[in-house]
Amino acid sequence: MAEHTLKTLDLGVGYQGRLLIGDIALTVDRGEIVTLIGPNGAGKSTILKSLAGQLALIRGTVLLDGRDMAAQARGDIAKRMSVLLTERVKPELMTCWDVAAAGRYPYTGRMGLLGEEDRQIVRRTLELVGGLDLAERPFLSVSDGQRQRVLLARALCQEPEILLLDEPTSFLDIRYKLELLTTLRKMAHEQDLAVIMSLHELDLARRVSDRVICVAEDRIDRIGSPEECFDRAYIARLYHMTEGAYDPCFDSLEYGPGGAAPAFEHYVTAGGKRLRCGYTTGTCAALAASGAARRLLLGVWPETAALTTPKGLRVEVVLEDKQEGPGWAMCAVRKDGGDDIDRTSGALICARVERSGLGRVEILGGRGVGRVTKPGLDQPVGEAAINRVPRQMIAEAVEQIAALAGEDPGLTVTISVPEGEEIARKTFNPALGIEGGISILGTSGIVEPMSAQALIETIRVELRQAAAMGSRRVILTPGNYGMDFLRERGLDGLGIPVVKCSNFIGEAIDEAAARGFREVLLAGHAGKLVKLAGGVMNTHSRWADCRAELFCAHAAVCGASRETCRRLMEAASSDACLDILEEASLLEPVTDRLLSAIGGHLTRRAGADCKIGAVMFTNRRGMLGMTREGEEILSGWK
Repeated sequence: MAEHTLKTLDLGVGYQGRLLIGDIALTVDRGEIVTLIGPNGAGKSTILKSLAGQLALIRGTVLLDGRDMAAQARGDIAKRMSVLLTERVKPELMTCWDVAAAGRYPYTGRMGLLGEEDRQIVRRTLELVGGLDLAERPFLSVSDGQRQRVLLARALCQEPEILLLDEPTSFLDIRYKLELLTTLRKMAHEQDLAVIMSLHELDLARRVSDRVICVAEDRIDRIGSPEECFDRAYIARLYHMTEGAYDPCFDSLEYGPGGAAPAFEHYVTAGGKRLRCGYTTGTCAALAASGAARRLLLGVWPETAALTTPKGLRVEVVLEDKQEGPGWAMCAVRKDGGDDIDRTSGALICARVERSGLGRVEILGGRGVGRVTKPGLDQPVGEAAINRVPRQMIAEAVEQIAALAGEDPGLTVTISVPEGEEIARKTFNPALGIEGGISILGTSGIVEPMSAQALIETIRVELRQAAAMGSRRVILTPGNYGMDFLRERGLDGLGIPVVKCSNFIGEAIDEAAARGFREVLLAGHAGKLVKLAGGVMNTHSRWADCRAELFCAHAAVCGASRETCRRLMEAASSDACLDILEEASLLEPVTDRLLSAIGGHLTRRAGADCKIGAVMFTNRRGMLGMTREGEEILSGWK
């Protein structure tokens, strides 16, 4: 084992000749995981970069296999040591497969060609990190969390003996954090891999590490086992907290009198204004479920709960209204809408967690959570109106606690909103067929402010910038669904700028025409684009919601029966309308009529000098069709 140990002798690290941390004497043996912890800016990344040879040493020596690394060829080191740091990688025109396969280059010789064995290693490694389905997608088109998994695959493709990782769980959701660390621990112990990494999640570091290195501002403060390092008083001193504020098992903090956690401090700038983001009811539900699960399964009430949202932003909140009884625990999180105050801002979102023996996480809706009464919504008729992403977040949050406790995740989580029924009366929920309360929503977990004028100005700026770069073609899409559709179809890889226009389609078209764009393609979900068939160019539901009426009118022209028209008028969503039209064998003719009307309104809005077309889709059905102009534009682009 000794010949494969990473060692340092009298090591001093820093930048530009200035010593940051000195007297570093550590070893990392094969078969173990060593984790660096400490406050931000303490020097954890500097140590890792110095060990990897990416920063010049201030003094001392790093030994690899008992030999000075400085005397070894970089190609030989690359076959022994793999590195994953936090810097963003932006490879142009590379797929996720290409990025992962770069880890095989130390083995491919001068030509850099992969053999069959290399390709099998790349495939197995992508599968290992849950990234095989990303293989053919452009690396720059996937999310931050997906990129992190691909970069980890690249590091593992080197088949290293020593793996250096700087915050490898950054951007990963709960599921992949646990899977990644479980995989690393298994590889370390079963494949004799040496792992040295930095982590901010102290509960995970305590669970996965064999040894811990505690880094203070100017020194290595302590090296020892997790039991030695995760001492209540010591961690409080290391992180400059009041003694007793840290629970070593649960990574929870107190924030002094009143227990007020710091506000969620993430901002967007729009129209010259700095606007604070908030977090969704779905995020609140998952946070409350996490807190209640900790009490039920681990026996301690944390003061706060934290998670990383699907958008990659970390949210930490104070838990309120803590209650418990035989076999159950319940707490609440208060919704914070940031600078986008809506009806639910300030409401308590409660989660009750109890053991069920089902072997899985069951999610139910309680008082104040609406129930679906019409088809075509995110959840089927009869289910609680808790959408898919929040359900996933809730399940992952309590599964993580169950894993920490070593218990089977047989739990029932009931979400409730004490003010939900009253709030719902002031929303569109009753018209949509959601009765008895609010919906638990959120696709990204984060609420981004919707200052209309600021957002319109941002859209205009993006179009002006695209025009200034010489482009005369542009793709408009209302939001994330459209971006996903463009990626799936490869339309984001044509070299044509893509601008998110939110609900302000008319303003975006006006600006595009004014800036001299000759071809504009609008790609949008049917739920928004169908409104254009009635000439409605602001598709926000507060402005107009005439979807059912437009489906019904065009269906009637196509010969729909009175019963079909009645069902269309009562449908809760565009997807439900499309299902009804399909049952009546009217889907294709009605879609064609709608697209023709959409094309006419778009052309009138854009004017004679700007050719504009539309592509309409749904998440469930995929492509529904294109306007005639849309077909012509895409044919010319391809």
